[in-house]
This record gives sequence, C-alpha cells and structure tokens, in this order.
Amino acid sequence: MIFGVVYLVRFHIVKEYDQTLEFQQEMAQAQIDIEQYKKTAKNLVDANTVTLLTEAADLKAGKAIYDSNCVACHAQDGGGGIGPNLTDQYWILGGGIKKVFTTISEGGRDGKGMIAWKQNLKPLEMAQVASYVLGMQGSTPANPKEADGDLLWPTADAVE
Repeated sequence: MIFGVVYLVRFHIVKEYDQTLEFQQEMAQAQIDIEQYKKTAKNLVDANTVTLLTEAADLKAGKAIYDSNCVACHAQDGGGGIGPNLTDQYWILGGGIKKVFTTISEGGRDGKGMIAWKQNLKPLEMAQVASYVLGMQGSTPANPKEADGDLLWPTADAVE
C-alpha cells in the first residue's frame, strides 16, 4: 500500500518523473553519439568523407587489395599497362584521395577505363587502396607507361 501511495504522489501528482521527456533526452543523446561515431568510423566513409589513411595496417591492407585486383592493369609497381601509370603526376580523372576513391568506387570513363569496384570492395577497402595508390606517387616503376591525363600533382586537387 505504501508503494502505491508513493507511486501515485511521485508520478501522477508531483510529476517528478516523465517517461516521455526521458525518452526524448535519450534519443537526442543517441543521435549525438551516432554522429560522433560516424566521424571516426573508417568503414562508413564515402567520397565526401574519405581521408588519406597513413597507418601501416591500412597501407598494408591497401597493398594486398591492390596486388589482388589492380596489378593486372596497373602493374605491380604502379607503372601502368592497360591502365595508366599511377606513379607520375598525371591523372585522367583527378588526383587526391577523394577523386581516386571515386574512381575506384564508380570506375573510369564510360565505354573504356576501369570498372566500378563498389560491388566488390567495402568503403574502407576502397579508402585503403586509394591511400596505397597515392603513396606510389614519386616512385620509379621498372617500365613506366607514358604520362596520360592532366598534370595535377601537387595541387589543391591532390589533397581533396
């Protein structure tokens, strides 16, 4: 009986506790937490949020992805073959992490060029291989393909 009286007074008369208000506060906090998580979650990247990855583990994973998917067209050392040279300062579809990520995700030019990898690779994997490819800049391949595209490196475009 005592519990019933305390409950009645606390929740219905004094209205000390409101479940609707508590729910709204919890949902607002959850939304803040989700947004904070999205800022640091590597696997939630897209072409607008991707950043250059520099950790050794990410670059090692990028190399493994490159070795299994990209070598056939771009050569082991990035010097090019069917695909363009990835070690020079010339880019067909733009340099920089965002444009390289987009090229990997969406593919190259219509009718020719690279296939879209978004069905085969996760966003984090595309960010890793894009970061690895950008790390090839300035290296010297054994048999480099002639420059193709526009001279973009280093420019503001290179960091986007």
